[in-house]
Amino acid sequence: MYLPAENMAIFQTFFWVLLRVSILFFMLPFFGARGLPSLWKLGFSFIMAIIMTPLIKVKIPLPENTLGFVLATGSEFLFGFIIALTAKFFLASVQLAGQFLGFQMGFNMASVMDPQTGGQSSVVSQFLYLITVLIFFSINGHYAFIKAVAHSFETVYPGTFMLKGPIVIGLMKLSSEMFIIALKLAAPIMIALFLSNLALGIVARTVPQVNILMVGFPINISLGLILFGLTINNLAPFLVGLIKAMVIGIMRIIQGG
Repeated sequence: MYLPAENMAIFQTFFWVLLRVSILFFMLPFFGARGLPSLWKLGFSFIMAIIMTPLIKVKIPLPENTLGFVLATGSEFLFGFIIALTAKFFLASVQLAGQFLGFQMGFNMASVMDPQTGGQSSVVSQFLYLITVLIFFSINGHYAFIKAVAHSFETVYPGTFMLKGPIVIGLMKLSSEMFIIALKLAAPIMIALFLSNLALGIVARTVPQVNILMVGFPINISLGLILFGLTINNLAPFLVGLIKAMVIGIMRIIQGG
């Protein structure tokens, strides 16, 4: 293993590797969670940069002037932001599906603080997000991501990334598919809960003495939890396919750059 300060060429390559890796780790939802201290993220980025530097086949010198250095650094920030945004689109679809289910089941009335976003989200949304994270690490998704980052130095030279037409179109398609994926995840349970509310509405019209508000909440929660438990086994293959699609989307962004 080469040390970053062994010679100037290795040090310059190490600097660009550290910059790109640290930007990605601070922005990505998996690695850049708000609950993790910034010092840990920086230390992990430093270790990963030391490991990756010998794997980079191209030599990456520093710009010769200050303006070039600022522009190259801004390009790296843009590259990291686009990659993180691509990953967040896929994860947002899972969280959005949880919000749909939480609203139908009545859990949105008891929203809790989400440490990832700093806002409030339903319990179902956080549960689906944690399942997705566990599946991501169980299928070695972090290895695929690290390989993609190492490969990015050969396809996207540091300081040369720009927003191109195919990248913008790809992000727009991902933003629209986010809602479609969320509906696919939540549709079976949402349909069942809709039929349950329809039946409760018929009961309320035919038997006015029944307090539907007090009866409907436990029925919807119980029915939603039962159906969610029945479908959770079939949910794992769908989430695995979603994670693989996320990795493919990141690779397309890298190749399109």
